[in-house]
Amino acid sequence: MRCTLLGTGDAVGVPAPLCDCEYCEESDPRRRPGLLVETEGGGDGTTVLLDVPPDVTSALHDAGVTDLDAVFLTHGHYDHAAGLSELNHARYERHLLNGPELGHDHPVSDPFSVRVPRSVLQTYATRRPRLVDRLGLTVVPPGERVAVGPLTVEAVRVDHGEPLFPTLGYVVRGPSTEPERGAVDPAVVGYLPDLDAAPDPEAMPVGRFDLLYAEGSVLGAELHADAAALRDGLAPLAADRRVATNVSEHMLRLHTPAVEARGREVGYEVWRDGDAATV
Repeated sequence: MRCTLLGTGDAVGVPAPLCDCEYCEESDPRRRPGLLVETEGGGDGTTVLLDVPPDVTSALHDAGVTDLDAVFLTHGHYDHAAGLSELNHARYERHLLNGPELGHDHPVSDPFSVRVPRSVLQTYATRRPRLVDRLGLTVVPPGERVAVGPLTVEAVRVDHGEPLFPTLGYVVRGPSTEPERGAVDPAVVGYLPDLDAAPDPEAMPVGRFDLLYAEGSVLGAELHADAAALRDGLAPLAADRRVATNVSEHMLRLHTPAVEARGREVGYEVWRDGDAATV
């Protein structure tokens, strides 16, 4: 599997709106969070998107992705879900200003499934019912495993402001790029971008991750959780590599080299937008 962080930033992003601080001015941009998971196979591969940030259109084009097989949302906050409106545009059959006699005036993307927590479906069903219909939003409950081609995506409940913001993390299993592992020993990736507290290791459906993406409060800033407490809570989740999401030089008041150095100190890689790894 190939995993690409489309966005590495927090809800604010880098640069922050209307900010001219040195950390915003001197850092590379950071989009809001989103993880792309792909299997090999060129045009026949499988592509899954976890979270749909508001910058999803440019992020997907930068990644060279024009087809999706499935989308999964962790929760309904703007930085994780606002890109649903962008994907909705891909499902329009014709431009809104065109009459029916003009027919389709731009390509319509191939169908892709969109699975969301129940709270997200309830919100959009009230506010954006046509989007729900066009994208076919479907509830994914904690514990459910969804097969998407050779990938299996499992939803897990995590603590992010419960009960106000019911939130999921995801565990993705799929074919490894290491031929000797084969189908018997799939690669395992965890995606836990927003955490007020670390999940119970006993509740995790796997014993070890090849790659674990986790809440950037482990670096400091502590937007969601105490940094030391979160690192200690996540430590029992065995992982070959750990990557911090929701990273912000603006909030940390650190330049990028210092942020990356802090990540090395606490055992977390700090990526830039578009960085990828294979497992």
